Order: sequence, then C-alpha cells, then structure tokens
Amino acid sequence: MVVHQNVPIWDQKAAIADVKNTFVGKEDALKQSYDRLVQELLKKKGEIQAAGPAYIPTCNYQDIVSNNGKIPDDLAKRVHETGCFIIKGVIDPEEVLARKKEIQEYWYGNEERTGNKVRAVQNAPGLIKLRQQPDLVKCMAAANSLWHDPSGETEWVADKPMMYIDGCRIRLAGQPGGMPAHVDSGGIDRWHHQAYRKCYQKIWQGKWEEHDAWDVTERVNLHLQCNKLFRAFQGWVAMSEAGVDKGTIRLCPAIKEQTAYYLLKTLVDPEMTEKKWPQVHGIPLREDLYPLINECLVTIPDVQPGDYVLWHCDLGHSVEYTHNGDKDSSVAYIPASPMCPLNASYLAEQRTTYLEGAKGPDFQIRDHEKGLETTYEPIPKEDDLSDLGKQLMGFAPYTVGPNDDEKTKNIVQKCNQILGF
Repeated sequence: MVVHQNVPIWDQKAAIADVKNTFVGKEDALKQSYDRLVQELLKKKGEIQAAGPAYIPTCNYQDIVSNNGKIPDDLAKRVHETGCFIIKGVIDPEEVLARKKEIQEYWYGNEERTGNKVRAVQNAPGLIKLRQQPDLVKCMAAANSLWHDPSGETEWVADKPMMYIDGCRIRLAGQPGGMPAHVDSGGIDRWHHQAYRKCYQKIWQGKWEEHDAWDVTERVNLHLQCNKLFRAFQGWVAMSEAGVDKGTIRLCPAIKEQTAYYLLKTLVDPEMTEKKWPQVHGIPLREDLYPLINECLVTIPDVQPGDYVLWHCDLGHSVEYTHNGDKDSSVAYIPASPMCPLNASYLAEQRTTYLEGAKGPDFQIRDHEKGLETTYEPIPKEDDLSDLGKQLMGFAPYTVGPNDDEKTKNIVQKCNQILGF
C-alpha cells in the first residue's frame, strides 16, 4: 500500500520533500497547534516528574483473571492516557528463571561451539517456551482489547493473539549499555506513507487534542517495508529483578501528547533539517531535537521475574545507561499482536524462518549478523510448540468459540486460509 511509487521510501531527500509538499498551506495551523501542545506537555512533565515510577499504571494478573480476562476499567483509563502498563505476577518466577537458564545455555554454549557471536538470540528453547505460556497469552489478548474499531468493520480479532518472534536481553550487573530514546514500528513512514498518515489525521488537522491513539482501523492494514506485522503493544517479560538505576526501560507515559510532539515538531521546527529527520528504522528522539520527550521519560517501578511490561507502538522509550544493581537485568521481548490478515501473512513467512533457525522476517532486512543464528543448535521444530503455540505461530488453524460472532468467524476463516488451512 505504498502510495507514491515514484518516491521510494529509501530516497530520504525525495520523501521529505514529498511530505513537506503535502502540508503546504497548513504551516500556521500546525504551528499554533504545536504551541498549545508544548504547554500541555510541560504540565504532563511536571506530573510525571513529581510521581516518578509510580506514574506507570500497574495491576496484578489476578485482577485481569477476576475481570473475565479484561483489563479493569480504572486501569484501562490510565493506560489510554499513558500508553503503557505493567502486569505483575503473570508467570511464576521459578519458571521464568528456568527459562532464562535455558536461554543462557543455548546462547553461550553455541557461541563457544561455533565461534559465532549473536547479539540477541531469538530461537532459544527457553524463549520458545515463554512465548506460548498460557497466562502470558491471556495478557496479550487483554492488552489487544484496549484498542478499538470505531466503524465496527475492521478485520481484526483482539482476543486471538498472533506471535511475533523477537529476542532477549541479558545485561550483567555493572555492564555498560543502554539505548537513547526512540520510537519503533517505522520512521519516516509515519509522515510519508499515506495509510500511516491516516492514523494521525487529527494531528495533521491541527487538532491533536482529538487524536485517538487507540483506533485500530488503519493499523491492521499497514503494509510497510520494514515492519510487516502490527504490534499493538511492544512488550517484555522480566527475567530478573529490575527497577530504577538497574539498567532497565524508561517510558514517556503521555501517549497522545508525546506522539503529537514528535510528529509536529519534526514538521514545524526550522532546526529540523533533512539530516535530522528520521529514516526508515524508527524515530531517534535525540535530546537536542525532542527535549520534552526526554524530560518526560521515567524508569518503570520495580519488577520481578514473570512481570509483563507493555507499551504502545507509538510510545517513546529508552534504556538506562547505567546498571548499578548487583544482578543481571534480563528480559524476553514478547509483544502483543492481534489477529488480522496482515499479521497472518507475517506468520506464514515467519514459519519458514523459524524452522530454519533464522531471525524473523522483520529482522532479515537489517540482519548484520548474516544469519549466524542458523548455526546454533537445536534448530527449532514444530514439535517444540504446544497446541496453543502452534496456533500462535501459524502451524495450526485458529478455532472459533461459541461466543464468537459471524464477523469474527469470517476473519478467523480468512486468516486460516492465508496460513494454508
């Protein structure tokens, strides 16, 4: 669904010129909107800094279980405002630590055996087991359900997750590292790709206050060059203790305001020369270019192994540069992605890379390791998956339940057909 066929997204200069041409005549309205936004974000900054880590919404997994698998209303309201939350106690800590040990044995053992250093493995047996853990899958469905379809006609099913294979991070105590603030799920596409632009229509109209960050309509149909699957939430499962100053994630918990800020500032700030615009892979939120987002970043509250941290696909985030804890800071990246034809197509492609022991399709285009993980053992097999895991990974058809309506049944049938069932 790339619109301007004569302007490849890889041609940065032409893409920026195309974007600027789109907004000719709207500069004053966008600047006025941006000025209002800055004042609101300054207020948010004060609230976030005053509250600290406690600003991040948190609940216990049992709160979801006792609410028929849904996020409780009071928490949902806060998540819609912040764009992030933590679910405590999803997986038993001992189970998670056992999975981490399996990951370490796979990672370090294969590195020693082959001499090939893989920066972030994706196919360790421990990761495969974590991704299909039943309680975690229920949390994915609950998270997906925080999105909505105003028209009621969009082809998606929130409570039937589809699995996106990602990697993990094991950061030793005292190990330098970290990551500057950024946004994933596409870079310049947000301004240039016509369907992606529709996700932010109110912002482009100078009405950022009316922006709906949770409208799934366009998201499930975004055929991007570098992000082929819709992740409603990025997320990770804690495989260690983590918290302030322990080398963990920082979030910008103001989803509507921060999204409008980086979209509008890039357009209206005369300092944003071509070289400072984002490229294809995400949006670097440099401190000198997007200071307010960086000033709103807050480290998550303390988490334990088995807690699940989730953040909206538009949310700015970073990783602390210092790790002054006395244990490793480790996570397994496992997002929440709903059923839709776009994601089913990704699963069909991902099945192949999984069975090859390679990284997922989204990672192939930027795999600087040239497929080194395919030299690691054991190579993943379909038999490594439970019945639930086979569904999540596209190796078995999805089923319909007695409470599924006709629309849902039709979407399930369509996605199963895409998967070859």
